[in-house]
Amino acid sequence: MAIVLKPKKSETASAVPTTSDLAVGEICMNIADQKIYTRKSNNSIVVVSSHTGDAAVGGDLSGTVSNAQIAANAVTSTEIASNSVGIAELNVADGTNLQVLTTNGAGTLSWTSKTDATLGANSVGITELNVSDGSAGQYLTTNGSGTLSFATDSTNVGGTSVGGDVTGTVSNIQIAANTVGITELNVSDGSAGQYLTTNGSGTLSFATDSTNVTGTSVGGDLSGTVGNAQIATNTVGITELNVSDGTDGQILKTNGSGTLSFTDSGATIQQATSKAVTMAIALG
Repeated sequence: MAIVLKPKKSETASAVPTTSDLAVGEICMNIADQKIYTRKSNNSIVVVSSHTGDAAVGGDLSGTVSNAQIAANAVTSTEIASNSVGIAELNVADGTNLQVLTTNGAGTLSWTSKTDATLGANSVGITELNVSDGSAGQYLTTNGSGTLSFATDSTNVGGTSVGGDVTGTVSNIQIAANTVGITELNVSDGSAGQYLTTNGSGTLSFATDSTNVTGTSVGGDLSGTVGNAQIATNTVGITELNVSDGTDGQILKTNGSGTLSFTDSGATIQQATSKAVTMAIALG
């Protein structure tokens, strides 16, 4: 006949036995809580077994015992042992040699050739470079052995004088007088008498003057041709002279500085005629 063991029990939830209920090493059950208790030799009451069903989990996990999930942002370099994560641990099929791991931004990983990988605009700054930031105005330099650093420009030549076809300094260069000729212009030389013209689209060339009117006759106050114009007889009067008209009998004079004016002669016609005759006789 089978022997039936019936330890002490309680069906009251949260009821815990005391030292008066148990001898050292004796067990009892709380059926409501699904826990087994015993008394240790130091007279403490401890749980030696418990069945809590699908209990919630915490810490670096979320969910329940039967469906535990790694919590978001719980895995860092502290949790990952060196060389412990490989293709088998990632939810991605292996790629080919030298491909890089990329994401589509929606949780899907894949392998991509490095030639297909591009950096976003303005994505590389001091943080992405293996270099300590410098001060304002410094430039990035290398020592030729892979080490980057920021340095002050000790070769600033803004005030250095320039020469040749230019004058001034590096920071204020001026084209020297009479230095631009056929050689400096992006144009083939023309023939004597031709002029420089543009097609309006940046192309220079030399052309013959098809509007040469040198032999064309002129008229009005002039006679002859454009190339040999002459003032016509009896065409210059008060209007053509830069002078205000005078009164009857006045004569035109200059002040020796280019200014004309009319003034009284200071002598009669008879006196002028007499003086002219005397001078004529004296001159023989």
